Amino acid sequence: MRQGLQDHHHRARQELQESQAELEELEKQIRSFEAVVDARLGDLLDRLIDLNAETTRLNEKIKVIREQRLFGADLMSYTDGAPRPAQPPNLKDLPPRGLVERNSIHSIPDGAITSPEMHIPDIKVLYRKLARRYHPDLARNDADRLQANSQMAEINQAYEAGDLPTLMSLAGIAIPYGVDISQSPLMASEFKKKSLTEAEQIELKLKAVRQQITRLSDLPIVRLSLEVKLARHQGRDLLHEMAAELRFKVARKIAERDYLQSQIFVSRKPNEA
Repeated sequence: MRQGLQDHHHRARQELQESQAELEELEKQIRSFEAVVDARLGDLLDRLIDLNAETTRLNEKIKVIREQRLFGADLMSYTDGAPRPAQPPNLKDLPPRGLVERNSIHSIPDGAITSPEMHIPDIKVLYRKLARRYHPDLARNDADRLQANSQMAEINQAYEAGDLPTLMSLAGIAIPYGVDISQSPLMASEFKKKSLTEAEQIELKLKAVRQQITRLSDLPIVRLSLEVKLARHQGRDLLHEMAAELRFKVARKIAERDYLQSQIFVSRKPNEA
């Protein structure tokens, strides 16, 4: 019976090692492809994010001007304490304040890191990394776009709340015990491990690794990488096509921004005369 248990433990450890190697290779492929996407599409994505944010601010400014014209000096008495109707949020219009340079994105370690001495990433850099991974403009179909929007909603919510543990969890970065951040399920699981047998710990790690493989395999950026490979076999450069699409979106956003700016200029001109 003892021999049987030893054989079982040996197989479990071997499965864990194989799964960890598979996860490491998958993470390496994702990092590599994300770097390619960033190099070829990053400037256009950044420009589009900035323009989306700018048009949102201009729309808000136009709304304020209209309210001032409507209510005049009584504006505060009409609006103070009352909820104002707002447009449905465009998830692409929510960039973080003070975006860092893109060349610092890939300095963040990926994967499940368990070393207590691990580097805790800057929240802005981590946000940008996740935004790259789930950017709606990288989605190639409605299903991926829906998933990207849903994930970006969670990412934006965590970023606005300063919730670093949630962002680290979404990025697959384990949170070491002793870090001066709020408690999280990842940290709680570390306490439980101390009371488990070696076999139970192996099973727990194996389950976590397999879940991470499944989660990463389902990322829109992974499906995009497969589509890029398929297009290459067909003699097409999909990223080049996507760059053309993004340039068109940027041009359209520039036109929208210029129109909004002209509306603000015209609306203020009579008052300045």
